[in-house]
Amino acid sequence: MTRVLIIATGCAADTTPTAALPCGGGPEAPTLLTRLCRRLDTLNVPGRGGSSPDKGPGCSVGRGEPSLHRRPERHVVTRPGLAPALRKDGHDVIECEDVAGDLREIARLARAAHGPVAVLPGDLVVGGGPLRRLMRDAAPAAALTVPARPDGYGLAPVRLDGGRIVAAGTPSQRPGGADAASPGALRVDGPRAAVLADLADGLAALLETPGTLDAESPRPAEAGELLLAALVRAGVPVASCDAGRSVCARAGNEQESRAVTEEADGRPGRPGVFVGRAGAAAGRDGGVVACAADACTPHLTRWTAWWRLTPNTVTGLSAGVAALAAVWFSDGTRPGMIAGAFLLCLSFVLGRADGRLVRHARRPAFGAWLDAMSLPVKESAVYAGLAIGAGVAAPGGAVHAGNVWPLAVAALALTVRPGGADAGTGPGRACLRRAREAAALPEGERCALVAVTAAAADARVAFIALIAWGAAAAVLVPAGQLLRVAAR
Repeated sequence: MTRVLIIATGCAADTTPTAALPCGGGPEAPTLLTRLCRRLDTLNVPGRGGSSPDKGPGCSVGRGEPSLHRRPERHVVTRPGLAPALRKDGHDVIECEDVAGDLREIARLARAAHGPVAVLPGDLVVGGGPLRRLMRDAAPAAALTVPARPDGYGLAPVRLDGGRIVAAGTPSQRPGGADAASPGALRVDGPRAAVLADLADGLAALLETPGTLDAESPRPAEAGELLLAALVRAGVPVASCDAGRSVCARAGNEQESRAVTEEADGRPGRPGVFVGRAGAAAGRDGGVVACAADACTPHLTRWTAWWRLTPNTVTGLSAGVAALAAVWFSDGTRPGMIAGAFLLCLSFVLGRADGRLVRHARRPAFGAWLDAMSLPVKESAVYAGLAIGAGVAAPGGAVHAGNVWPLAVAALALTVRPGGADAGTGPGRACLRRAREAAALPEGERCALVAVTAAAADARVAFIALIAWGAAAAVLVPAGQLLRVAAR
């Protein structure tokens, strides 16, 4: 069984342990650490002495769980000043004075383990899927990874290659070409537990020697990120356990804690707090995204992370490229239509890269509003460019389509609508879900349809195709939702 070491040493501005931040606004809202422990309970990782963090010491299990009265497998490490708050929350804790003490304790517990060992931050908010994959990964070592974000709380920069972490940074050392980040959540298999213990002891010795490790660090190093960097540098193959669309983030204050847990639990973020984009992006995903766009998006994401571009900057770039596409469409020539189609697809992929940058983090309310407004603005500009080009094209030419402004307005009204792409919320297999999403004419399908019909035919054909598909979606999608509701 996996032995989990939870490092709950983070501290919010008001000296509250970040692991003890509430997940919601009510008095019964669990803390981040309790939420994480409940996730581990579902994976059969019991607490010390069989206690369950939400039931108090000495209690056994919740509904449907096997008996957990067995030797300790989950341990919480914290600071002496933070321990009372965590004990009040119902957790048994081990007190360590500093990071070197954390590493010594990790080394002791890893040597005593008889199976895999995992190290998790106590303020981690992660979905059950990524956590399950991390615990059950067949690689000698694995670590959770998310898209790179320079200002992300508790994130260590890493560089990936072929699904493996080939370089990992610390607060004072950033690896060259970093294209992802890790929240410091890692796991090693049983045979590597002794390696982890030796590395932890070695790091502790370095930290206890003044000026030998992270002497000029902008913030104190944490045990998880130091161990990840040490494992990579020691040549241990560390697999990248990508969190995918699931929320995977750390919360540094109460506002972030509530927002990120609301997003992880599928509840909308509150106005004025940080909200993510994962849910919005998921609602726009159709077959084009699954088969084509997401194959290009990781490369653009790495490029934007290399240049440290913010999500709002990438949103602006996407809008700018869409404006260039509109300009080329308005040229009224076949080369202009082809160039516009290419730029339109590039704009869409940039929008996807923006979504990956913030998928596992929080975005200010203004950024979320800017992202939501950019889509109708971009499509309005593209449709206007197509309509202009259809009128100015040489009469009798292959691109000339006459006055298509009424068609452009009708296409815009039918296709650009809030939530119009949300067709994948019902149950079903992946292929059927993709088919329902594509039938709703989400952003990716609209982009592909316009690009292909405009480049191969003319604006009139593009608008007629959009209107026909949009009208069918406006009827079939609500009908399908009603039928699913009735079937329940």
